[in-house]
Amino acid sequence: MINLKARETRTLVAVHGWAGAVLGLLLYAVIVTGTAAVFANEIKAWSGGLIGMNEPLSQPLNAVLARLEAETPEQFRGDLALRATPAGNVLAFFHTDETINGVRRERGILYTIGPDGRVISRAEGYGNELAANDPYTALGRFYVDLHVRLHVPNPWGLILTGILGLAMLVAAVSGILMHRHLFRDIFILRGRDRLVGLRDLHSVAGTWTLPHAFVLAFTGAYLSFTIAVALPMLAKIAFKGDVREMVTTLNGLRAVDARPAAIADLDDMLSDARKRAGAPLLIAGWENRGRADSRITIFPAPRSGDLTAMRLIYNGATGELIRERPIIGMKPSLGASLLGLISPVHFGNFAGWWSRAVWFALGAASAYVAWSGLNLWVRRRADQRGWRALGRVTAWVGGGLPFAMAAAAAAYFVSLPSLATVFWTPAAFLAAAALALVPALRMRSIERVPPLLFGATGVLLMALPLLRAAAGGPTWRAALATGQGAVPIMDFLVALGGIACVVSAAMALRPREQATFNAGSYVQSAE
Repeated sequence: MINLKARETRTLVAVHGWAGAVLGLLLYAVIVTGTAAVFANEIKAWSGGLIGMNEPLSQPLNAVLARLEAETPEQFRGDLALRATPAGNVLAFFHTDETINGVRRERGILYTIGPDGRVISRAEGYGNELAANDPYTALGRFYVDLHVRLHVPNPWGLILTGILGLAMLVAAVSGILMHRHLFRDIFILRGRDRLVGLRDLHSVAGTWTLPHAFVLAFTGAYLSFTIAVALPMLAKIAFKGDVREMVTTLNGLRAVDARPAAIADLDDMLSDARKRAGAPLLIAGWENRGRADSRITIFPAPRSGDLTAMRLIYNGATGELIRERPIIGMKPSLGASLLGLISPVHFGNFAGWWSRAVWFALGAASAYVAWSGLNLWVRRRADQRGWRALGRVTAWVGGGLPFAMAAAAAAYFVSLPSLATVFWTPAAFLAAAALALVPALRMRSIERVPPLLFGATGVLLMALPLLRAAAGGPTWRAALATGQGAVPIMDFLVALGGIACVVSAAMALRPREQATFNAGSYVQSAE
């Protein structure tokens, strides 16, 4: 039991309520999209329709890259970035750095390499633009960008989500402190009264998800502010805006030697890195190819049972290992270990499917806490016209956001054969959001709006596996044969989620003895 004076309790109630009222809908959006982003890599593998190898950077690449290098303009051959895609292919980006208006950008040729050296696609341009225009990853990327920055231009989107993380911390702490019978009431659901039941479910769900909420709020705020503020500030102050120089210095590799030199065998270095790491390789970055100061940095996945992984740095001219280093610093340390935990703990990818499933469930509960808390706040002030309007907006966002996300996925698969997914995925999201606004504004009973939209969401989710197959996606047998288990698993999970949405919507919409709430009955119900 937490004993606070009446004045302190009123202050905490105000802090808790206003933190949710001011930022509640945005916080709900970040949590819902983050729940989907937990499966971002699986969504990219499931939706892309391109099947490669289980460990794409384990295939021989020297001969393939030599052939592609001969086809690449000489100006782009100095640097090479390799990345294993969630669908099991390799992205090879031959590029150079260009400075435009004081901003350094990478420009070059991007190749998508499939099994047996087959080139799936070729594109020329700036690295960030090529990634943004990839039609095969548009769905997963859309969900991640919506979660990370709400599609607000950088750096303001990251700053906004960082502020939302802090607001989540404030709401969690104040909610616990003002709860007088915390450990007793987390197991109690009282009576059948709608408002009391909503309040109890809000308290129970909020209490059980508290540790998860703390972790998400802190790590999310840290990642947002670090990417948007801390690293650009460090680069600008200490390295005059030269991000590449900053990375080189942090890696302890400041020596410059532009003399021509041989190019080491990439396959040998990747094989050695895979043995040292004891895990699949994810990314490799090769700088100054053909020079004496050439370096290749390889990023493996964490070894089984570990949460973080070392990065390995090789001499690009001789192929010798220079050093292994953690995420920060030159040798393992407590600080490096803690920093390395932030990203896997935030996205829940530290224990495979099991941790993702737990993070998904806790994320869904946290989304309910944010949405129900705002509902409670609005209902207690339903005698004021402005708060009634916010109640309709809350109903629209609460049910409309999942509906719009499902519609975006459906449009992605419909447009995938024409490779127009980059346009139609966000366009369908906006169109579905506008469509969801109609019942939110027109229906007399606000309470019926979210179940109606959840039911429509369920129908779309159940249709997604069929749309994926119709778009030419791989069969379960073909996916499993190449180690891409995400395809059948995501089909099953999406269909199961659709069934759950339809069933819950049907239960919520069936007639009850107690009259449903509408805008005019909010006041009487809250009393």
